[in-house]
Amino acid sequence: MTTAIAAPAVAPVVAPAGPSADASADADFAAIAADAHTNTFHPGAFDWSLARTPEELAFLSRLCFEEPGHEEASIAYLTKELAQLAEIERHVAAVMALVLAELQADDSPLNRGDDLHYALSCFAAEETQHANTFYRYVRTLSGHDLKLGDNLFAERFALYQGPQSPWVKLAALCCSAYVGESVITVFERRTELMDPQHARFFTDLLYKHGLDEARHIKVDHLVMNVVIPGFSDADKAAMRELLDATEDYNRELAARFSASVIGEFGFDYTAGNVAHEIQMQLTQMFAAHSHGEDGVYRSVDDGLDPQARLLIKEFTDAEAVHV
Repeated sequence: MTTAIAAPAVAPVVAPAGPSADASADADFAAIAADAHTNTFHPGAFDWSLARTPEELAFLSRLCFEEPGHEEASIAYLTKELAQLAEIERHVAAVMALVLAELQADDSPLNRGDDLHYALSCFAAEETQHANTFYRYVRTLSGHDLKLGDNLFAERFALYQGPQSPWVKLAALCCSAYVGESVITVFERRTELMDPQHARFFTDLLYKHGLDEARHIKVDHLVMNVVIPGFSDADKAAMRELLDATEDYNRELAARFSASVIGEFGFDYTAGNVAHEIQMQLTQMFAAHSHGEDGVYRSVDDGLDPQARLLIKEFTDAEAVHV
């Protein structure tokens, strides 16, 4: 199957773009990854026999539909979302490795020493383990050996093999991942509100995933605050084209996973699904807010409107997404 999504027509970058010198940013990259070797998880450490007990499935039904009796629809919904997320995280890991390789030819101040290299290497490795974890989880939970052969990986990776500078690629990649990372952070808070003792497998899964994601979000924020402001207008335009093309592919990927899961389960898992409805609202609000039409890329917590804050407060009892 072919896709109608076109690769961005980006003009070659003659002089590679790079962030302006900022010693504090270098120190921040070092701080972000300082505990990455201990404050993390491995999928082999989970007790997978707990992933679909009757108590666990009842919890998933309450999480998704706010009442028992929707266990099968909850399984279908989480299978679609986390299989899709595994595919996206695998792509992020691959592109991050490409960016790291291309940064070897860059001598920007922020790229001197090993702090940036270490933080991005941890980021890429953790994304691979997230894909590994969610791949196993959805198969354990659903009992379906779900695979999506037509996953557009080659097309999505090819977007980043163009002449753009590695900084432009890094910025587009981080901003494309940021919205989903923020949405799953909200759901991590929701499960902790419902299950403060982490008695349920899914609560523990999102919590341990969040140990890594908290670092990734800090990298995203540094890229927004330090790297992107140093871009020329041409760099910003190239980044935006790359970001838009990535998001177009991710939407197409979501549609394919949805069709695949509905085909496997034989019904639409979205009807009456409160979690799905809130997820869609958050995704739209976070994308519009963090990828501003004013050309500024910002944290989802930076000036979020009262309606969005109320939704987050009611769903999670938290005042902010990222703390």
